[in-house]
Amino acid sequence: MNSEYSVRAVAHWVAVVLLAATGGSAVAADESARQPTVAELAAQLSAGNAIGRVAAAEALAGRGESARPAIPALIQALSEGEGEVRAAAAQALGQLALEPDAAIPALAARLTDETPTQHGPVWALAGLALGSYGRAALPRVRPALQRPATAEGRAAMLAIYRAGKEAQDTVPELIAILRKNDPETRRYAINAVLGIGPEAKDAVPEVTKMLSSDDFHTQYWACRALGAIGPDAHSAAGELVRCLQTGAASVRRNAAAALGQIGPAIGQEAAAALIAALSDPIQPVRQNAVVALGQLKPLAAHAAPVIERMLQEPSKFVPRAPAAKTLWQLDPQSRTPVEALLSDLTEDDEPWVAAQVFGEIQVPAGTVPRLAALLDSPNFWTRQYAAEALLVLDAETERAQTVLKELARSDNEETREAAAAALDKAAHSPQP
Repeated sequence: MNSEYSVRAVAHWVAVVLLAATGGSAVAADESARQPTVAELAAQLSAGNAIGRVAAAEALAGRGESARPAIPALIQALSEGEGEVRAAAAQALGQLALEPDAAIPALAARLTDETPTQHGPVWALAGLALGSYGRAALPRVRPALQRPATAEGRAAMLAIYRAGKEAQDTVPELIAILRKNDPETRRYAINAVLGIGPEAKDAVPEVTKMLSSDDFHTQYWACRALGAIGPDAHSAAGELVRCLQTGAASVRRNAAAALGQIGPAIGQEAAAALIAALSDPIQPVRQNAVVALGQLKPLAAHAAPVIERMLQEPSKFVPRAPAAKTLWQLDPQSRTPVEALLSDLTEDDEPWVAAQVFGEIQVPAGTVPRLAALLDSPNFWTRQYAAEALLVLDAETERAQTVLKELARSDNEETREAAAAALDKAAHSPQP
């Protein structure tokens, strides 16, 4: 199931502070306080003011299976609480995805709830939450597709998006909706197709037509949906090239990404259009074009000299780390990618991207000592990202961890947080 559209929850420590501040469960506001029990949070959902009830729902959302006994309290809050409480309860039920027999009907009853909240209307949050239950929610969702322009119908399409490939049986209804004339409703249908992905290949002809819409929002969502479908959307390559060459900036960006996701089946003409897009005046277009070329190997092999020249120039016209990865994909023997990445660790505005790419390419002999030398740099950012690069390469790990631990004790809060995050990421990464 898809998580791209999950609505951001307030951090748990904020929830704990709010619970204490609103006279709910006896929860201290400092970090050393004990965590409230599920029973205490469930009780908080049924009493106190709206802020405390929202905080309780958000805290329960992160408890996983242990929150099962609180599902009845969340369902009650979903039906009886204020708008923000209903929104938080819907989000929590979607994140937990427990007790479908009870939760699905309760969420379906809120698909017509147009109450606005800080995270969006309740109907949208309820739709996304329903989608988290996958195929089990479809009987409650599909009837609303007959009323696609209503809040209920749009919520149903959000549920389908979230359910992903488990909702592939709804593709015929989505195709019918795409044939209607309401641009906003069509965008919900396109988004649902995007969520289903390759299993929505029968929708390719209708989605391709959306690339000619007068509404550029519809165009770029159509690009994204075609990219999500992948190789089976190759018949749209010609229209995607047109969008790449003549569309608005957001359309060009998404057209480039879609061509890469579809892959070599787009053909040489489309590959040539992506090479031309490396000179687009908009940076995100250039970045998506260079990433797409790396996905086309060996179809785009002739792009390697172009990208190599760009990396060797002082200009940052093309994003260097993504370009370095693409050049390595097209020409693994070139030494330019590693040189560009090493340079980025000391000079670029986004050294963290370079550190990540080191873990995605095969580096030549001699790279590890050069990275290790950067651990002594006077620039703390260079030290940090050189250490991260060594960790992703599983090299000089003890020394790299020592550097990050030192940075985690820095007087600079941003440095401390970044170093701690890097150590945590390394600790939870699968070992080779």
